[in-house]
Amino acid sequence: MISTKDFSSLTDDIQEIFDETAKRKVSENVGFRVFNVTDTNRLTYDYQALHGLTGIRKVAEGADLPHVTGVEGDSASWTQAYYGAIVDVTKKMRKFDLHDKIIGRVKSVSVEAFDKVDQSLADVLIHGQSGDTYVDVYGETVGALCPDGMRLFDGEHDSPSGSTTFANGITDGTNENPALSREAIVYMRRVGLTSKNPNGLVYPINFDTLLVPPALEDLALRLVNTDRMPGSANNDINPLRGWIKNVVVWPRLQTAADSTDGSAFWYLYDSSMVKDVLKCLFSERPSIDAPEVVYENKNWEYSLDFFYTIGRGYPYGIAGSEGNNSATP
Repeated sequence: MISTKDFSSLTDDIQEIFDETAKRKVSENVGFRVFNVTDTNRLTYDYQALHGLTGIRKVAEGADLPHVTGVEGDSASWTQAYYGAIVDVTKKMRKFDLHDKIIGRVKSVSVEAFDKVDQSLADVLIHGQSGDTYVDVYGETVGALCPDGMRLFDGEHDSPSGSTTFANGITDGTNENPALSREAIVYMRRVGLTSKNPNGLVYPINFDTLLVPPALEDLALRLVNTDRMPGSANNDINPLRGWIKNVVVWPRLQTAADSTDGSAFWYLYDSSMVKDVLKCLFSERPSIDAPEVVYENKNWEYSLDFFYTIGRGYPYGIAGSEGNNSATP
């Protein structure tokens, strides 16, 4: 029997299992590599977009350096939410020394915690064009809009000055939301490299990463990694092999938590910019805690909980397609 004198050793075992699971899931979950995952001590995080600081110019001899000026864009507030569950170690488990069952329960719930966070991040992309709200992995209705009131992948992200309109729904020059193809990647590379900031200066987006669900993994790797152009009659070189530095496969992009089929959806992003757009803010990362009071004949309640929120910034540096050759919303 696992009695109160064994509480400390059982707690150590539970903590060790949680730590091992957390380490593995953090390394496996793709969302933690795509999103900017940071810590904050704020309940509500205030976001402010700043567009195109300007002021560099020729300075006459003896003159003062000019002060830079900038245009402030849209703002947003992202509020932390609380998530968690109780993992019970019951009297029956202790009486019959069901140690493996106890550890298995802890491992299962720990995996669920990290998997749900990862799915909530993937859903941000899957629902980048599908509406103003959606139901997330926790069963809650959440907003899908960026600070400018537009969907994540849209053709009307206006700068504050109105001098530029930024479109980040993928197109191949003819079709909106095209299926994954070499033509679409080439077109978006050109569009990205010639993009301009609100001051009219070229501010290149170097789309160097292709992000896909498992259904598109084979096609994505063949498009990008072959040294010759797939399907080319003259066996020309394949420049995508040099342009796209990474093909990232994210299993949770295949299907959203609300069962939206994302198997045809695909995304391009600039690895130096994407973390300015997609943010995951923790005020408390997932952890497991032992009960403060332990009774010999009652359940021992271990709590696994965390606080976090998801933020969408001004979406300059990422683009998405639903892969169905339809009009961008």
